[in-house]
Amino acid sequence: VIRDVSCGGVHSCAVTEDGALYAWGGGHVGQLGLGPQSGFFSCALNGSDMLLRNIPVLVIPSGVQLVTCGHSHTLVSMKDSRIYGWGYNSYGQAANEKSTYAWFPSPVDWCVGEVRRLAAGGGHSAVLTDACSLKELCEFKLAETVNMSNALLIEDVASRTGGDALARLCEKLREHLVEQGECELLENQMIEEVEAKA
Repeated sequence: VIRDVSCGGVHSCAVTEDGALYAWGGGHVGQLGLGPQSGFFSCALNGSDMLLRNIPVLVIPSGVQLVTCGHSHTLVSMKDSRIYGWGYNSYGQAANEKSTYAWFPSPVDWCVGEVRRLAAGGGHSAVLTDACSLKELCEFKLAETVNMSNALLIEDVASRTGGDALARLCEKLREHLVEQGECELLENQMIEEVEAKA
């Protein structure tokens, strides 16, 4: 029995009462979660049989709570409150990985509280949560104060107290700031070299 349906630009998804996720339609940028697709449809027994080209395909067998389809990406919330995404990922809207396409379900980091709603647009995504425990509210407050100087300390405290989402956020922030710092260092070195030659 189908519990939820969502439609994107050229693909659609449905979740059953048992939490199984089915997808069909266009998959050329990974929005079906089935890996690279040669055509625009999720299932083709043979190239000449047009009747079988849009059969829904099982992507995740169980555990899906919510699904939303953006223009070219898909997000799901699992019963354990983890979020997974796949599809076109040029702005990071579908996955943490830094690739243009997330071909298979990939974790989306850090979400405190129970997921209430998911939304996926063209190049962005949004999650509405309901944080109600004191621990979750403390994680929210800590997340607002994370910066380069305290990220390692907050990550350590979060990992020891079971705040996995907050620990992942701190780790990602540190990685981003280190990469940003390396880029600035290289840029400054190039400027110095150009000035030295002049």
